[in-house]
Amino acid sequence: MERKTLQKQNEELQRTIRMTVRRIEHNETILKRFFDVELKLLACNKLSDLIALLLTDFKHTFKLSAVTLYLFDPDELAKDLLIGIPAAHSKALTLFKRPDELNELYPNSELQAGELSTGLRKLLFPDNPFVLSAAMLPLIRQDCLIGSLHLGAQDSDRYSIDYRYDYLSHLCSVISVCIENCINQESLQRLSTIDPLTGVHNRRAFSHDIAREINRAHRTQEQLSCLFVDIDHFKTINDNYGHQTGDRALRTLGNLLKEQFRKTDLISRYGGEEFAVLLPSCSEKEAVCVAENLRQAVEALIIRDIEGSPFRLTASIGTSTFAPALVIEKRDDKALRYQSELLLKQADFALYEAKRSGRNRVFSHALKAVRRENESIDQSVNG
Repeated sequence: MERKTLQKQNEELQRTIRMTVRRIEHNETILKRFFDVELKLLACNKLSDLIALLLTDFKHTFKLSAVTLYLFDPDELAKDLLIGIPAAHSKALTLFKRPDELNELYPNSELQAGELSTGLRKLLFPDNPFVLSAAMLPLIRQDCLIGSLHLGAQDSDRYSIDYRYDYLSHLCSVISVCIENCINQESLQRLSTIDPLTGVHNRRAFSHDIAREINRAHRTQEQLSCLFVDIDHFKTINDNYGHQTGDRALRTLGNLLKEQFRKTDLISRYGGEEFAVLLPSCSEKEAVCVAENLRQAVEALIIRDIEGSPFRLTASIGTSTFAPALVIEKRDDKALRYQSELLLKQADFALYEAKRSGRNRVFSHALKAVRRENESIDQSVNG
């Protein structure tokens, strides 16, 4: 009898040991996942990449039914940085300008887990009615609630109020820091490349953009067009209406350019009253058509001075088009720099022709990439 009792106790002990080992292995797997995710979070430099990681990778990595995110965005910095994100991410992300709705979710500023009420499920997971349990992670930075991450599961036992979620609490802190860092870094970068008056790229950004787009044109064998847009008689506007009205005219033209062009087009204030626009995958004929439409749109603008008196603008536009050769021997930095400068020079020359011919006109030039040795390129650029 005693022998049977000892055998039974031994079996129970072995079963307990096996279960404990399985729990340890399971916990180690979870911790490894969290460690890997944490490294990915810390490596993110762009807010859009971080959002993709939270809304897509989290769902697959942790086998969740749904993931949604709230962010407090009073100055719309995040909104500007997330223009053009995939529709799936946009649907799962909500930006708030006021903190009230966020604060209502966390009366104690603590992580919450467990089954969801019908109302809360519809609020947090409007597109997923099958979420039965969830973890609500408050994202807090410097004692301020900046967001809320929601992990939803179809299993009602996946998240429970009785469990400890130390690893999730730690992850909350990491995510909060990463969100703040991405917004700050990208905002600073934007400030260094954006013209503060018009809100378009500045000349520094344009120099980087044109080299990249020339290289892309070679890879894709697609044409690249450039527009130079110059406000006619801008000095007269400043002299007659004042510099404040001149600034208003520049802002108005900057806004018109952003409305007229595609998201893939690159708009810059090149200097003074002159703007430059890069049109990827755009032929000479298409560029002239686009420029003429823009010229007419500028002519239709009504600007008002500080006293409310209306006046109109006109603009002269020069276009140039780069058509990459099917074969080119050299595509190094010197060759790309030469081709960039040539594209700009031709657009500038076309603009000069438009102004010389009476202004409020469109002129165009086209050029093709040719095979050049570095020596001849150096002579052309420096000469």
